[in-house]
Amino acid sequence: MVRLGAVLIGGGMLLSACAPDYIARKLSGRECSAGYLAEGDDWCAPVERTTPPQPYCTKSWNGVDCWARPDLTPNMAAETYEGPRGLTQDQNANRLDAPRGKVPPTSQYLPP
Repeated sequence: MVRLGAVLIGGGMLLSACAPDYIARKLSGRECSAGYLAEGDDWCAPVERTTPPQPYCTKSWNGVDCWARPDLTPNMAAETYEGPRGLTQDQNANRLDAPRGKVPPTSQYLPP
């Protein structure tokens, strides 16, 4: 009787890991859930893309020069910028290819 219980519990653990969501997550590398379908989205969440690096801008004789990789430039001058350096809620939603209401705030911009 004890062996039968152990077999049933062990078999239940093995079968619970064979859910379609689990298999799709392992194959695609993305978070997959039937709950996304219920909300009208795709079965698997979109792949999160990293934000592009912010340009590094300095004053020069001609006005302002900007570089994408200031770490590769020796003796870099002090940066000149105004305002926050984060993404707005709409920009972050566009970056993640997700509805605006489902995107977490990732910067100092607060959703209206």
